[in-house]
Amino acid sequence: MRQRKTPTSRSERLFLLLLALLTLSGLALYAFAPHTPPATLSMTSGAEGSASPQPTAQAKESHRDTFLRDPHYVGPPEGAVARGEKFAHYVHLDLNRIDSLTLLRIPGVGPAFAHRILALRERLGGYYTVLQLQEVYGMDEDKFLALRPWFIIKTPPKHFALTSLRADSLPWHPYLSRAQSSTLRKLLLRHGKRLSWSLLRTEGAFTREDSIRLSPYFVDASSHHPSPDSSFNQP
Repeated sequence: MRQRKTPTSRSERLFLLLLALLTLSGLALYAFAPHTPPATLSMTSGAEGSASPQPTAQAKESHRDTFLRDPHYVGPPEGAVARGEKFAHYVHLDLNRIDSLTLLRIPGVGPAFAHRILALRERLGGYYTVLQLQEVYGMDEDKFLALRPWFIIKTPPKHFALTSLRADSLPWHPYLSRAQSSTLRKLLLRHGKRLSWSLLRTEGAFTREDSIRLSPYFVDASSHHPSPDSSFNQP
């Protein structure tokens, strides 16, 4: 004989439906509720006995040292970051000896300006006056006036004696134009050891301004040239 299924009563159906709704609601609440892992905090008692959360030593260390590391990079040497801090007070820095790391410690000098200052120094063979910083690309008057007190000239620039120049191997210099180089070669062949700035100006190839600009790099041994930056060494 075939057995007939017992029909589910209406109250049982309502109970099962309610149970399913409660189960789905609980799953939904669990899925969308925020889950925050417990933080490790050290409790410091205040003056009134109230406890306030303080970051642990590990948290303080991570705030002070934020370098990402891996097995092949362990970070900079201890104290290297502190050495890169900006100067708090004026110091006198030799413009012809300063390096990029020291330049970066001067307020207002970033990597781009530090590179330009050193690049111009390399092209010139050294600065003979702090005023030459005005020739750095991007240097406006306000920037120069802010930087000028930091620098002095203690180390002279690279220079050549006029009487030791050779017409076939004349040194290149950014202040020396192609036409002036050609004229200087001819005058070297003509006058040799007797060459002087007075003679170069007389020949008409070089003006007084040219001789002032070039004489720290091409020295006239027959005349004494005072230190061109003697009045600029003061901040």
